[in-house]
Amino acid sequence: MVEQNKLKEQLVALLESDEFNHDKLISLSHQIAELDKNSVRFSIDAGVIDRLGQELVARQETAVSELVKNAYDADATKVTLTFVDSDKVGGVLIIEDDGDGMTREELINGFMRISSTSKIHEPISRRYSRKRAGQKGIGRFAVQRLGERLVINSQVKEVDTALKVEINWNEYKQDMSLLSISNKLTECEKSKSHGTTLVISGLRDKWTTAAIKRVYRYTSNILQPFPLSKVSDNPEDKVDPGFKAVFSKVEGTSETVVADDSKMIFDNAVAVIEGYIDKSGIGIYTIDSDKIDLNEVGEIGNDPDDSSIPFSELKNIRFRAYYFLYGLGYIPKSQETVIRSLARKEGGIRLYRNGFRVLPYAEPGDDWLKLDESVGKRSILAPHGNNNFFGFVEMIDKDNQYNETSSREGLISNEAFRQMQNFIYRTLITGVVKVANVRKSKITSGQVRDDSGQWESIEVRVKNIALSLEELDKELEREAGGVEARKRRKRKVKKVQKEIKEVYEIQQIEYKKLLQERSMLRVLSSVGLTVSQFIHEIKYYMDNIQSDIRFVLGALECDSTLFKRMSILENNFNTFQTYTSYFNDVVSQNVVREVQPLNMKVVIDKFINAIKYDAEKSGIEVLEPKYNKLRLITKPMHPSEWSSILFNFYTNSKKAIKRANVNGEILIECGEEDGSIYLEFSDNGDGIAKENEEKVFDEFYTTTSPINFDDLDTNNEVLGSGLGLKIVKDIVKSYRGAIAVVSPKGEFSTCIRIDIQKASEKDLENYGL
Repeated sequence: MVEQNKLKEQLVALLESDEFNHDKLISLSHQIAELDKNSVRFSIDAGVIDRLGQELVARQETAVSELVKNAYDADATKVTLTFVDSDKVGGVLIIEDDGDGMTREELINGFMRISSTSKIHEPISRRYSRKRAGQKGIGRFAVQRLGERLVINSQVKEVDTALKVEINWNEYKQDMSLLSISNKLTECEKSKSHGTTLVISGLRDKWTTAAIKRVYRYTSNILQPFPLSKVSDNPEDKVDPGFKAVFSKVEGTSETVVADDSKMIFDNAVAVIEGYIDKSGIGIYTIDSDKIDLNEVGEIGNDPDDSSIPFSELKNIRFRAYYFLYGLGYIPKSQETVIRSLARKEGGIRLYRNGFRVLPYAEPGDDWLKLDESVGKRSILAPHGNNNFFGFVEMIDKDNQYNETSSREGLISNEAFRQMQNFIYRTLITGVVKVANVRKSKITSGQVRDDSGQWESIEVRVKNIALSLEELDKELEREAGGVEARKRRKRKVKKVQKEIKEVYEIQQIEYKKLLQERSMLRVLSSVGLTVSQFIHEIKYYMDNIQSDIRFVLGALECDSTLFKRMSILENNFNTFQTYTSYFNDVVSQNVVREVQPLNMKVVIDKFINAIKYDAEKSGIEVLEPKYNKLRLITKPMHPSEWSSILFNFYTNSKKAIKRANVNGEILIECGEEDGSIYLEFSDNGDGIAKENEEKVFDEFYTTTSPINFDDLDTNNEVLGSGLGLKIVKDIVKSYRGAIAVVSPKGEFSTCIRIDIQKASEKDLENYGL
């Protein structure tokens, strides 16, 4: 009671003092509350900030990507990230956006409040109605995970001054009350109309160029690779102008852009196609490609057969399109998956009128230039669908030549609009054909051979024959038996005869290829049968060996030395038996070739049970796997494929740990993120050099090849063939997944991550899951 009265006196004196101390007020109030004998209250240790930062945002790239998403959620159109002296620990990261900024109330009740509910109450952004991309309440912990100190400078359009907050995360120590720690908040002069700047100093990690590029890939689902549309002054205008991110590094006085639209997307285009209408109404186009050494300028008229006839209704129109070809080596493997995914969502040719985006052109499902329709007709065989282009049309229309529909969903289809469609479509197709010609690839169904001498496919050739016969039949119906008509029919008959002969030649080539494939499959089949027979036959001997071991152990109980040796033999045999039982399951699964959705928890637990004895014998601790969700079910896959993936990872980790000469640790983490199931396999071996992070997935790349024949010792170590991770990559890619070396967490040195599509509701329903 005496202590309570003393604290109350201090509190009264504080309230009456001219120099009010808020920190002391909170401390005294907390101490008085603790003396309440009739009630208890939860308190928060300041160390929780560090623990939550490490647990919620374990990886550095994830932390930065969350902050980029927060800028997107604040309706920013651009965010720049500058890494200063970040090749070593202790650098600085500056994140600056032009979003709405935070008012004093939003700063206190949002950022400074743990487990705030702002994103629950406002799932859609205020201005552009963006669906929130950042995870709830993760941003502040992402900042703490990244560096030791933080300065926030936030500016709101309607407020004349900026707010500045300074936070030293080192002050949040264990055994201190969270409420007792205050952070300096001041008002200062504004440097721009609106936006937020974060300065994170004392970075806890190194930031290599590869790690920065990974952050860009992590945020690709919210980026829009187009020129930003003008921001309308009309508060009712909800058209999203787009969102861009620029990542750069500063070393000394030199600044280098590491990742932006150009470096990560546009520089990977096989060609850039541009066009405009000159003063006379003639379309002028350019096709530029450094990748295939193509630079061409040409003209396009309103009449496809006469380029001198102008577009009578077109003026002040210009467009640019970046043309992408997938799966042909023009795009780095590490970026192709991102660009493909982005193309499905953002691909096509957008339309901007007087600087503002016009919807719904180039929205998913919109085919206003009939590119996808053209692909379906197969008149032009070179790829030219909406997903093959990132592009935009800019038109200046001060005279309202193009009028919007009454529903404000697009422009009225008048003559000017139809001429614009005609000009852009034909220019794009001209570019596609020019690129295909330089690449010596098949362009139309009427081609016989390309310049490299490769025959066209049989299906296309048969289609051409059928078309020729159809035209001949129509001509017979249409014309009488004149001399000229008979000559034309004779030429067409000869053409059909030639086509049939060529089909036969193609069949012979395809037949030889088929024989080669069948031969290879027979070899693989024989290997598989041999393994199956071995597993089947050895089961009988294993039962007998197990029985004999038990009998000998019983007989040697009195002889401790021999009993110990037999116990070791029993343990070794149990390990061998576990391995064979696992392979027996795999072989049994291969008999039934149907795919099915897989519960990753079952797959992983079964794998760990199979390798645990071998891991213990090798001095490796397989840690308890981590799952961020109870039901982690992939799209339909074959169980043996995951067996192959996990065993490849394990054998690679085992060799890396042996080379590092450490007490080995392996961790498997699995969860769901952005509609996909991810698996991360981490070890504390000797790691993978940054320059080899992509090479490890190439065929025949290995880190365990002997230097010479004398170094080859098959009794001591399984040498790498350089095919393991290539096979894993092929499996993952076949399901449209992604695989990459990512930054390891905690004390681990290597982490490989796989992303696979999760099972859809239809999959779960079809398989009764």
